[in-house]
Amino acid sequence: RHWEVCGDDVTNIVLTIVRGEESPECINHTVLVLIPKVTNPTLLSQFRPISLCNVLYKIASKVIANRLKQILPYIISR
Repeated sequence: RHWEVCGDDVTNIVLTIVRGEESPECINHTVLVLIPKVTNPTLLSQFRPISLCNVLYKIASKVIANRLKQILPYIISR
Protein backbone atom coordinates (compact mmCIF):
# COMPACT_ATOMS: atom_id res chain seq x y z
CA ARG A 1 0.00 0.00 0.00
CA HIS A 2 2.93 2.35 0.67
CA TRP A 3 5.29 1.05 -2.02
CA GLU A 4 5.87 4.57 -3.38
CA VAL A 5 7.38 5.51 -0.01
CA CYS A 6 9.69 2.55 0.59
CA GLY A 7 9.78 0.59 -2.67
CA ASP A 8 13.08 1.97 -3.99
CA ASP A 9 14.85 1.35 -0.66
CA VAL A 10 13.50 -2.21 -0.41
CA THR A 11 14.51 -2.99 -3.99
CA ASN A 12 18.00 -1.53 -3.58
CA ILE A 13 18.86 -3.39 -0.39
CA VAL A 14 17.49 -6.73 -1.66
CA LEU A 15 19.47 -6.38 -4.91
CA THR A 16 22.60 -5.48 -2.94
CA ILE A 17 22.26 -8.67 -0.90
CA VAL A 18 21.39 -10.88 -3.89
CA ARG A 19 24.43 -9.56 -5.80
CA GLY A 20 26.64 -10.43 -2.83
CA GLU A 21 27.68 -6.82 -2.21
CA GLU A 22 26.30 -6.86 1.34
CA SER A 23 25.97 -9.68 3.84
CA PRO A 24 22.40 -10.67 4.70
CA GLU A 25 23.57 -10.58 8.32
CA CYS A 26 22.75 -6.86 8.34
CA ILE A 27 19.02 -7.64 8.08
CA ASN A 28 18.82 -11.11 9.63
CA HIS A 29 17.40 -10.17 12.99
CA THR A 30 14.23 -11.44 14.61
CA VAL A 31 12.38 -9.68 17.39
CA LEU A 32 10.57 -11.90 19.88
CA VAL A 33 7.45 -10.50 21.50
CA LEU A 34 5.44 -12.05 24.30
CA ILE A 35 1.70 -11.71 23.79
CA PRO A 36 -0.44 -12.38 26.89
CA LYS A 37 -2.89 -15.29 26.57
CA VAL A 38 -4.95 -14.12 29.54
CA THR A 39 -5.81 -10.84 31.22
CA ASN A 40 -3.18 -9.85 33.81
CA PRO A 41 -0.73 -12.72 33.28
CA THR A 42 1.54 -13.62 36.20
CA LEU A 43 3.38 -16.67 34.83
CA LEU A 44 5.61 -16.97 31.80
CA SER A 45 3.43 -19.86 30.57
CA GLN A 46 0.58 -17.37 30.21
CA PHE A 47 2.35 -15.66 27.32
CA ARG A 48 2.58 -16.69 23.69
CA PRO A 49 5.92 -15.94 21.97
CA ILE A 50 5.62 -14.38 18.52
CA SER A 51 8.62 -13.89 16.24
CA LEU A 52 8.69 -10.82 14.04
CA CYS A 53 11.08 -11.70 11.22
CA ASN A 54 12.51 -9.01 9.04
CA VAL A 55 10.54 -8.60 5.82
CA LEU A 56 13.67 -7.64 3.87
CA TYR A 57 15.31 -10.95 4.83
CA LYS A 58 12.24 -12.88 3.70
CA ILE A 59 12.22 -11.12 0.32
CA ALA A 60 15.95 -11.63 -0.27
CA SER A 61 15.82 -15.32 0.71
CA LYS A 62 12.82 -15.88 -1.58
CA VAL A 63 14.65 -14.27 -4.51
CA ILE A 64 17.72 -16.44 -3.90
CA ALA A 65 15.59 -19.60 -3.51
CA ASN A 66 13.76 -18.91 -6.78
CA ARG A 67 17.06 -18.40 -8.59
CA LEU A 68 18.45 -21.63 -7.16
CA LYS A 69 15.35 -23.57 -8.30
CA GLN A 70 16.35 -22.89 -11.91
CA ILE A 71 19.85 -24.38 -11.61
CA LEU A 72 19.42 -27.12 -8.99
CA PRO A 73 18.43 -29.81 -11.54
CA TYR A 74 21.74 -29.20 -13.35
CA ILE A 75 23.99 -29.41 -10.30
CA ILE A 76 22.33 -32.25 -8.35
CA SER A 77 22.20 -35.73 -9.85
CA ARG A 78 19.22 -38.01 -9.41
